[in-house]
Order: sequence, then C-alpha cells, then structure tokens
Amino acid sequence: MLPPWYPYDSMSVGPDVAKGVWTLKRRIMGNLIPALLALPFLAGGLAWMMMRKEILGVGLILVGLFPLVGWLAANSFGLYQNSKMRHEMLRRLITAKGSVCPRRYFVGIATPGYRGLIDPHEDVGYLLLEPSFIEFFGEHLNSRVNKEDVTGVRFRANAHSWLGLGRWVSIEGMVDGKPIRLLCEPREKRTLLGNRRFSSELKNRIELWLKDKIAPEETSEADPDVLSS
Repeated sequence: MLPPWYPYDSMSVGPDVAKGVWTLKRRIMGNLIPALLALPFLAGGLAWMMMRKEILGVGLILVGLFPLVGWLAANSFGLYQNSKMRHEMLRRLITAKGSVCPRRYFVGIATPGYRGLIDPHEDVGYLLLEPSFIEFFGEHLNSRVNKEDVTGVRFRANAHSWLGLGRWVSIEGMVDGKPIRLLCEPREKRTLLGNRRFSSELKNRIELWLKDKIAPEETSEADPDVLSS
C-alpha cells in the first residue's frame, strides 16, 4: 500500500516558480551524457578489432575502458542540473509554506509501483522531518505520514544499486492496519556516489527522529543562495 499521496499543483506556487523542475530533458540528459562519453571507447575498440583483425591489443583495451568510463561518467554526470532543481524546489517550498523545516533533505522518490525506464526517481523534492510527522514535498507529489505510523527505516535496491552508485532509503510503516512504504534517495550531493554515502547518514537521522533524538538543525549548502536571491 502507498502512503497517503496527494497531488501538488505547481501553478499554486505562483507564475515566477511554476516552470517544470523534474523535466523529461533532465531525466534523459542524466543518462545521455554518460553514454556519449563512454560509447566511443566501445565503438572505437570494436572498429580497431575489425580493421586490424585482432582481438588482443589496443582494441581490447578500448573495449575494457568502456564500462570504467561509463561508471565514472554516470557518477559525475548522472545528476544533471541537480543543484538547479534543488534551488527551484526550495523556492516552491518557501512560497507554499512561508517557512522551511530546518531538517530538510533534497531527494528523489518513487511510489512502490513505479517503474521508470529513464530514471528510478518518479519525482524530486524535499523530505521534511517535522516533530510529529514526516513529509515529502515534491513537484507533482506530496505525502505525509505521522511519526506514530512509521515502524522503521531500511535500505532497498534501485537501478543505481546495480552500479554501486545508489540505493533507496525506505521509510516503512502501518496505516489503518496496512503496510506503507516511502522510497527516497538523497540528491544532496553532486555525485551519485556521494549521495550513496550520504544515504547512511540520512537513514541514521530518520532513526534519531523516530526515537525523538532530533539531530541538530542544519542548512543545506545551497540554501543561503536561494534565501538571499
């Protein structure tokens, strides 16, 4: 069962911030840039093998570099324009609520039934740890779950996990006797690997929140620029 999701109307935040955030272009570019950087090694290696009629040598080296370059490129460029999206969503959050929760984390989320062919993230936005509830404030989706309904937090695999570059932080609970699950992945850092490492910290902070041991208030590194602009 899904958490209590409700649609979010981007036009309600005002025309100055109503432009699309998690656009198709941004989803595609996060995959296209790594592919454009890595595929020439594969193509060049195969072409070398065919032209020279040899398997061992330069051609094999180029083919062998293909997955390595692809992994490095996916890590570095897989979060295309992530900083811009974080700024844009913070503007929406401030406009919609008038103030911002000090314990907020920029994340990508997915409902359990979502299967994205381009990107595992169905929506992007802020995960808010309020005293009595946890909320996701996204471009298209919002969800709020009371603390008393949350039973635990665990890691779950997603598409990034196959490359060792990511994983879901799964917030799980029970509402009206039925299981719920909120899948989120940090997008606070500039690289996928950086966010995978941060996922352990996010899980720990949610667990502290559950135990009423709230971590110190903090401000995202991108927030001062937004608030002063």
